[in-house]
Formats: sequence, structure tokens, C-alpha cells
Amino acid sequence: MRAMVEPYWQRLSVREQGLVLAASVLLACVALWLGVAQPLLAWRDAARAAYAGNAAAHYEITAGIARYQALQADDSGSAAEREPVRSVVAGSANRAGIVLARVLPDEAGRLNIWIEGVDPARLMQWLETLSRDHGVIVVRAGVERSGEGALRAQLLLARGGA
Repeated sequence: MRAMVEPYWQRLSVREQGLVLAASVLLACVALWLGVAQPLLAWRDAARAAYAGNAAAHYEITAGIARYQALQADDSGSAAEREPVRSVVAGSANRAGIVLARVLPDEAGRLNIWIEGVDPARLMQWLETLSRDHGVIVVRAGVERSGEGALRAQLLLARGGA
């Protein structure tokens, strides 16, 4: 390769050699910008947008947990405590537009439920309603993100004293 380029290079005048070098440096800079800098900047912008979305979801869930804990601390029972937990949860979920993927009662009178693809705000509002209106609290919760803005949850629910 060098044997082919060297005679060509020697035939160029000093001015032409300078122009070829300048064009080569300019081409290398453009390639570096398009091949390295632009993808890195795009990645940074995407990471910043993802962080902002995750932070907003975190604050929304944290605020919902605080409201829910305040309701739990209030511990105001209602006449609906005579109704079975399973009926209360199913009816309340239906009214809230939440689909229960699976329901499994245990021997202690508690209820294990699984929910797929629910909006975080809707889930927290439903849990607040359960606690406030029916005295049903969350004993244990496992929540993970399942898609764009949706959550997958596994909850263990019980009456306030259970």
C-alpha cells in the first residue's frame, strides 16, 4: 500500500501535500464527531430522560406510601369489616379498574393477590381506599416495573388487626 501511495505523494507539490493533510485531518475530525461524540451525547440524553422518568415514578410511589401509612396509622375500622376480605378486595379492585391476575387466600384469613400491568397511581389510590374504607392493609408487598409506566405487584392483604 505504501509503495502505491509514496510515488503519488512525491509528485504533489508542497502546497498540495498541505491541502491533502488538512483535508485528512478534517475528515478524521468529522468521523470522530459522527462515530464517537454524537452517539455518546445521544446516550447521555436518553439516560437523563430515563432518570427523570424513574425519579418522577419514585416520588409518586413514595408519596402514595406516605399517604397509605398515614391511613394505616389512623386505623379507623368500618362496618364493612364483617364482609370477607376476598369479597372486599375483589369488589374494590373491580370498581378501581384493577384486574387481579391471581387470588390465593391463606389459612390465617389473609389474601395473596397478584396484579399485572397496573398504573402506580391507580394502585396506590386503590390501596388507600382499601385501608380507609374497609380496614384492609398491606402486610407484605413486592412491586416491580413491568413495562412503560406499569407495575407488577404481589401483595399480602389482611384486616387491620390480622
